Amino acid sequence: MGITLSPREYATAFRLLASTARHPENIARLVEERLSARMSQAPSLLDVGAGSGKVAQALAPRFGSLTLLEPNPEQVAQLRLEKAKVLIEPFERFDSSERFDLVLCSHVLYHVPPSDWPGFIDRLLSFVRPGGHALIIMAAGRGPTFELCRDFADTLNFGQLLLDTLGRMSLSHEVLPAMSGFTARTFEEMFTLCRFFVLEGCFTAEQLAAMGPEASREMDRKLRLHAEACLRPDGTYQLEQDEDMVLIPRP
Repeated sequence: MGITLSPREYATAFRLLASTARHPENIARLVEERLSARMSQAPSLLDVGAGSGKVAQALAPRFGSLTLLEPNPEQVAQLRLEKAKVLIEPFERFDSSERFDLVLCSHVLYHVPPSDWPGFIDRLLSFVRPGGHALIIMAAGRGPTFELCRDFADTLNFGQLLLDTLGRMSLSHEVLPAMSGFTARTFEEMFTLCRFFVLEGCFTAEQLAAMGPEASREMDRKLRLHAEACLRPDGTYQLEQDEDMVLIPRP
């Protein structure tokens, strides 16, 4: 059997990501400071890969309507947001005649093969009204989370790959650096989160299946060192994550 995360480990990682990440506040601040004055009186939002809906909740006061796409029904099961239309479907199946002031895609491209990114980005932009924007957010190729993953893999789908793709597509864009991060109460929680990032972002299923016991033990040893380094004076554990918020205007 290959190395995998247990359902309990997945639940722990998703809980920490949803409850402690700071990127909802970063996105809300960007919208308030950079986009609010340019948007219509009751602007519309399309959130592609909405997850638990925390970003949509942070943005709701600034939008007249919100459409949330999330293929995993468990992620949005607890979401209660009056102005939001929640669609349990992947972006590839989404079809609408509506065009939105802002199309948001936050931490989703990791799950799309890089060879498909140009078509995916073109499709995002096809739902942006003229004068509106697409906003794509990814972990940046710098900082503690990047260093964690780079300790296990040389080729990583971080923000620089997105910027390279946009350059090849000749798309005008603006990169706005931000700092996010994740907090855990215990070492085991932080170890699980680090393990989630590495297993999901650094190895293919085939590589994990081929990994022998010795390599597996070495991976866990290095993961524990990374998790230990996240200890803060107050006894909690914090993993910082640099992010690139990439704003793409539609003329």
